[in-house]
Amino acid sequence: MKLLRLILIPAVFVLCFVSCTGDEDENEGNNQGAACSSNLDCPVGYYCHPEQKVCTSQSGNGNNSDVSDSDSNHSGDDSDTGSSSDNTDTDSGNNNPPVKECSMSSPCTPGDTCGCDYQADPATENVGPCRRGISTCKEDGTWGKCVGEVLPVNEIGAELCGNGIDDDCNGVVDDGTDFDGDGFGACSDCCETASSCNGFDPATIYPGAYEMIGDEVDNNCNGEVDEATSCDGTDEPLAVGDYAGNAIKLAHAMGICGDQLVSAEISLAGDPVTEYIADNSCGSGLFGSTYNKSDRTSRSMPYYENDYKTFAAEPKFGNNITPMEGSKIAILSTGPWNKPTKDAECATLEAGDMKTASKIPSDWINMMPNCAIPKSPSCGGTTVTEELSNQCENKTIPSVQDPIMLTLKVKAPMNARAFQFNLFFFSVEYPNTVCNDNNYNDFFIALLDSEHNTTYPDDEFQNPYDKNLAKDDKGNPVGVDLAPNGLFMVCGSNGSYASNCTQGTTLLEGTGFDSFSSGGTGWLTTRGNVVPGETITLRLALWEQGEVSYGPDHSWDSTVLLDGFKWLPKPAKAGTGQQ
Repeated sequence: MKLLRLILIPAVFVLCFVSCTGDEDENEGNNQGAACSSNLDCPVGYYCHPEQKVCTSQSGNGNNSDVSDSDSNHSGDDSDTGSSSDNTDTDSGNNNPPVKECSMSSPCTPGDTCGCDYQADPATENVGPCRRGISTCKEDGTWGKCVGEVLPVNEIGAELCGNGIDDDCNGVVDDGTDFDGDGFGACSDCCETASSCNGFDPATIYPGAYEMIGDEVDNNCNGEVDEATSCDGTDEPLAVGDYAGNAIKLAHAMGICGDQLVSAEISLAGDPVTEYIADNSCGSGLFGSTYNKSDRTSRSMPYYENDYKTFAAEPKFGNNITPMEGSKIAILSTGPWNKPTKDAECATLEAGDMKTASKIPSDWINMMPNCAIPKSPSCGGTTVTEELSNQCENKTIPSVQDPIMLTLKVKAPMNARAFQFNLFFFSVEYPNTVCNDNNYNDFFIALLDSEHNTTYPDDEFQNPYDKNLAKDDKGNPVGVDLAPNGLFMVCGSNGSYASNCTQGTTLLEGTGFDSFSSGGTGWLTTRGNVVPGETITLRLALWEQGEVSYGPDHSWDSTVLLDGFKWLPKPAKAGTGQQ
C-alpha cells in the first residue's frame, strides 16, 4: 500500500503539470481580447486595456505596439522588450492605444503597467510612431525601467525623407522638419538652415518663393538661379469694353504676375465731375476766340474706343523703346497713347479732349498744403517736411482733366522687403511750361498703401508720409518740372534746360512727341518698401490740369510708360530717380 502511494503521487503530479501547463500554453494564444479588470488578470506580455477592459498584447500583436521599437531612429532604451515592429504607417494615423497614467514614485502591484512621462512636445504624442514608454511593476513593488518610448526625430536627408514614416510626428509623412518656419519641410525645401543658404535667411528661400534677380540664389528651389519670368507674352490684345481684363493685362505688362496680383482696376482719378467747356468746338471769330460753353458731364471711365485709346500694352513705343522686362510695356496717356496732341484751340477728340474729368485721390490731396496740387520745390514750390492732414476741410478738392488711374493690389512675397518699377514720362509741355507760374503742368503720382512704416518705425528707409513714390530726391513730382533737377534727359537743344538732355532725341523717334520738339525723362526707377506677406495697394494716376481758351485744358498731352516691376530683398530709399 505504501508502495502504491509512492507511485500514484508522482503520477498525479505529472498529469497535473502536463494538464496545467498545456492549458496555460493554449490560453496564452487566446488571451488577446480576454476580459479583465486589472493587469493581474492578464498573463505576462499582456496588459488590461484601461478603456476596453480586455487583455491586450504588449508585443505588437494585433493593432497595438506599445513597447515595440518602430524605428531605431526613434526608440528609447527598449532592450528589456526584446521585440521590434515595422511601423510604416504611411497615413501617420495613431495606432497607439492609450496607456494608464500613474505616479512612478508610488508603490505598485507587481505586474501593473504604467505610462511614463513623455519626453517631447505633448502635441506629438500618439502622432505617427511617437508614443510614451511603459513601465511594469516589479515583484518588489517598485516600477521598472520605461521601455518602448518613441520620440520625434528631425526629418531630413534622403533616408528619413523617403522611408514612409512620419519621423517628426507632425501628422504628415516624409514632409521634412521645417527648421526655418517657412511652411516647407526639409524634404522639399532647398534651403532649410543658414549653413546651406550662402548667408541668406533660409525662411525666405522655399518652393514657389519669388526669384530675386541678381542675388545668385535659387530662391524658388526650382533648380535654376536668377531666371527671369514674365507673364505678358500669352495675353490677348486689349479689348474695347473689357476694362477689367485690360487692367490685368496692364499689370502683366508691368511685370506683376501670378498670385502676386490680387486685383487690378482702371478708373478715373476720382469721382467724375461736370465741366464748363465748349464741347466739340474749336471756337469762332478772330483766331477762334469766341466759344459757346456749357456744362458737360464726364464719361465714367477713361476713353478707350476703336477710334482713340488712352492706354495700351505694347511690344514697342515709338521706333526705339522696348520693354525693360517681358514682351510688353504698360502705357497710360491723357490723350491718344500713340498720337499726342498740342491743340489748345479745340475741345474735340481729334485735338486730345478725351471727354473725362474727375476729382483726385482725397487721401493724398488732404496732405498737401491748402488742399492744392503741389508745385515742384525746384520751381519755387514748398518742400513739405511735416505730416499734414485734413488740408481739404471746408475746401473743394481740385478737379483735373483726362485723368486715368491704374489701381493694383499686390501681395508681397515673404522674401520681399521692397519693390521697384521703371517709368518713362513724356509731355508735349516740355519745355514750354516748365516751372509755369500757373502750375499748368500735367502730373503723375504713384501712391503706395503699405504697413511698412508702422511695422518698421526704426528702419532707415521709410515710405513718404503722403504715399507718393513718384517724386525725386528733392521732392519734385514726376512731370516737366523735373527738368531743373536734371531728370528730363530725352530732349533736344531747345529750351532753358537743354544742357540736361544727355540722352538726346533718339528715344523720341516715332512716339509722336518728336513732332513737337518736346521731351521725356528717360527710364527712371521708382521704389517703395513693404512688409513681407502683406497686400499693398499701388495707385498709378496721370492727369492734365490748367485752363485754355475753350475751358479746362484737355490738350498738350502727356504719357507714362510703366515696366520692369520686381521685388527687392532689402528695404530701399523710397522715391523716383535715375536707375
